[in-house]
Amino acid sequence: MYGHIIHSFTLALLPLSVHPHAAPVLLCPPQISIARPADTTAGDLRGAFLLVTTRHGCHPGPLTLSGTAVGLVDGARRSIALELVATADPGVYAVRRQWSTEGVWVLRFVVDESGGHVTALVGINRSGDVTTVRVPGRTGVIRDYSDEDVEALLRSLAV
Repeated sequence: MYGHIIHSFTLALLPLSVHPHAAPVLLCPPQISIARPADTTAGDLRGAFLLVTTRHGCHPGPLTLSGTAVGLVDGARRSIALELVATADPGVYAVRRQWSTEGVWVLRFVVDESGGHVTALVGINRSGDVTTVRVPGRTGVIRDYSDEDVEALLRSLAV
């Protein structure tokens, strides 16, 4: 086993009524979960800071995942496209530390598929610890995390 799951998210939307011109039903949406690996010394998990797992409820196969690290270092904003390394398990990606050890950082992971879209945010404090994981839908609110949400999390971590 890789480690413990910090948070995961599944979204399923059903129409309130059936109508021929209704929006498509999202029955098998993409899913995302964030975990800290239990062992980072061997194989494709060597050096992994986090694991991101993506799944598609009804259709097995790879999903389009991207990641960005956005940081505040000495008052300056920095942004880094993250390299996500596919592991031997389909849909599981290792994320190695590619951002500075200085400042505070928010990692933003996005699954963007024709069957849906889901975003997760991970807040990292000045000590390099994961302090926050935000996944839409955990509080009953179904939405994506915007650039404004990333900025607000950065500001809260910098305090």
